[in-house]
Amino acid sequence: MLDFTPAHLHVALNHIPIIGLAVAIFPILIGIVAQCRTTIATGLLATLLCAAAMPAIMQTGGKAADSFDNGSALPPLDQAGKNALNIHATRAETTTPVIYASALLSILALLALIKFTKAATWLAFAVILGNTISILLSIWTAEAGGLIRHQEFRPQAPWKELSPSSSSPVIPPLSIPVPTPSVTPATPQETPEPSAAQ
Repeated sequence: MLDFTPAHLHVALNHIPIIGLAVAIFPILIGIVAQCRTTIATGLLATLLCAAAMPAIMQTGGKAADSFDNGSALPPLDQAGKNALNIHATRAETTTPVIYASALLSILALLALIKFTKAATWLAFAVILGNTISILLSIWTAEAGGLIRHQEFRPQAPWKELSPSSSSPVIPPLSIPVPTPSVTPATPQETPEPSAAQ
């Protein structure tokens, strides 16, 4: 039986903002060019579906971070992985409101499609811009997330381990061998044998 952890679900879900919003742009753009409200509405609804996945993405990401903190996720993270996790979480908090803003524009555009076609077109353009920014921010966030576990993705800086009190790399102390004086063992002196004249 498959046992999906929050980390598994997070990795599976966090592709939705990148791929889904990119797909949503095409029907909006095609609908604007063809002046087809139905096609525009399709892209706007796809944007809303992507935004609807964000609570699950953030929740599973938070639980995955907790599993690293309490030691239930093995193997434990090294210092560079912990740094990447913190950066990933910070970037996610920046990206999520932008995706929600794009979804809000989608709702306004859908309402405008009913009676205000010209305003809906401009709002649809705003959704395309919002989706594009959201995609770039999502890629930016995912880049830090990939560095949490995948050491082969890490460049030398800024992910290398740092000392707690300094921003410079940890350098091992220099050890200089100290020569020890060599002692030659003393040879016992031979006592002369008494001569025959005595």
